[in-house]
Amino acid sequence: MPFSTLIGNESAQSALKRMVEHSCVPNTLLFSGPHGIGKARFALALAHLLMGASHHQKLNSGNHPDLHIYSPEGKAHLHSIDSIRSLIEEVGMPPFEAPVKVFILHDAHLMLPASSNALLKTLEEPHLDSYIILLTSEPESVLPTILSRCRKIPFFPIPEKEMLTYLEKELSQTPEQARKTAFLAHGSFARVHQMISQSQDEKQKILHKILAAGTADYPLFLKLCTELEAACGLSKTEENEESDSMLSQMDALFEEISTWYRDLYLVSQGVDRSWLSNPQFQKAARAPSLERVLEAIARARLALQRHLKLRVVLEELFYQLSLNH
Repeated sequence: MPFSTLIGNESAQSALKRMVEHSCVPNTLLFSGPHGIGKARFALALAHLLMGASHHQKLNSGNHPDLHIYSPEGKAHLHSIDSIRSLIEEVGMPPFEAPVKVFILHDAHLMLPASSNALLKTLEEPHLDSYIILLTSEPESVLPTILSRCRKIPFFPIPEKEMLTYLEKELSQTPEQARKTAFLAHGSFARVHQMISQSQDEKQKILHKILAAGTADYPLFLKLCTELEAACGLSKTEENEESDSMLSQMDALFEEISTWYRDLYLVSQGVDRSWLSNPQFQKAARAPSLERVLEAIARARLALQRHLKLRVVLEELFYQLSLNH
């Protein structure tokens, strides 16, 4: 994955290439920036440069023994102490095939304090043939002692012009479709693909029914919420462990709710309909402020993390948004 195939964050790209060219790549790097803007792809591109052209094919296949990728796991969706100890042991071993080893740690802010402290000594005394790349969208949640031992590379949302080019050339969207998608994606590739994959998604259809009907018909509201739980695979929440895909589903669900209320607010303010994501809004309606919506959604996210049932969380969410304000 050469850097030439990457989109956006030219300053980060230039800095990393310059480090490689001058053989001064720090052994510990921290890539920080919003979710879904390509930090992991940049980390893989750096691995290609560090290992050399002869290793590109195996890196592209995802089977290189000297590339190690760690993601949060388990019900708590955290980096466990056992996982970090495994990383530390691997760092201490020589490379199998390449001149160096590369370790990519997704969502570094989701390390337990014990995990962070275990990793600290390895960061303080790095092995010259190992490179550790921490990825995070929440650098403020990473322990300061970890941050102080990393070379920080900031990443930023993809500019609208580059996003439009990507949507039209790579995803074959019309200029009008691309403009709307880019506007709603907030510079995130992850959000783009999420929106496209969910355009005909059953969960989205049920959620739109809930949003359109509200809580006025309470039995219907509960029925739809139960259907949404089932469609999301949440009808047995207590017995099932949360997975990355499940957490992604919940983020997508709340993003869809915030987009719906954003459209509702824009209609109430008389904004041009071409900017709406949901063109079914035919007339202005009273809408809660966007600040109120985001606060209510933040509380709902927290409630789901505490393993409350989705239908209970949605009931409280819509009740809060229906209050006079």
